[in-house]
Amino acid sequence: MTSISSYSVLFCTVLLIALIAAPVSGTDTSVNATTAAQPFISAEVSPAQAAVGDPVTVSGVATGGNLTAGVQIWAFAGNYVNVSTVPVNTDGTFSKTYQTAGLPPATYYVIVQSPGKDGSLNIVMDTTGSYSGQVVNTKTGNLVFNFTGTGSVQDSAAAAALSDAFNLPGVDDIYTKCTFQLVAPVTSLPVSTTNAPVATTTTKKSPLLFSTLLAGLGVAGSAFAWHSRK
Repeated sequence: MTSISSYSVLFCTVLLIALIAAPVSGTDTSVNATTAAQPFISAEVSPAQAAVGDPVTVSGVATGGNLTAGVQIWAFAGNYVNVSTVPVNTDGTFSKTYQTAGLPPATYYVIVQSPGKDGSLNIVMDTTGSYSGQVVNTKTGNLVFNFTGTGSVQDSAAAAALSDAFNLPGVDDIYTKCTFQLVAPVTSLPVSTTNAPVATTTTKKSPLLFSTLLAGLGVAGSAFAWHSRK
């Protein structure tokens, strides 16, 4: 009996240790799994400086959260504002190319917005035209700021106001910022059609020979002497 009881206690002890060490099914407490679920976005503009008329591409990577609605790209400078929703590929990449013909030279601000975990874009532009409108918080329906019109903000001030909007209570959208420079195209200098001056040939006067000069002086001297004797 004593031998059997000892084996029973040993078996129960080993079983208890195994149960404690085993992971709980369906629970992943790894740091990597938690990090992967967090929304992430990055973007860049190529080229960073372009001439008016050359295309400019905004591209990047968006992961985590709910990307069914895609990402929203804001591009603006002065009175120009362009807001576009761009789909995200299965590998997390996205891209949009802008045609710049007719746009004014300026520094253009680009903000790329991901909808976060709820899959809804909380900050949008309520448009009344192609390139104008009001920035609205869809959670509250409140006006955040105007891009155009009375009390509007532009350029760096608009970028700051838009960034602040993503930090409003209840807004889970994330964003990233970048800029690009649009410059006037370089025009080639006109080709000169002025003809080069033509060299003209001048005829040099021949110098008098020394003998001819002496003969002339002799004649003059004779005439003078003859005239004096009269």
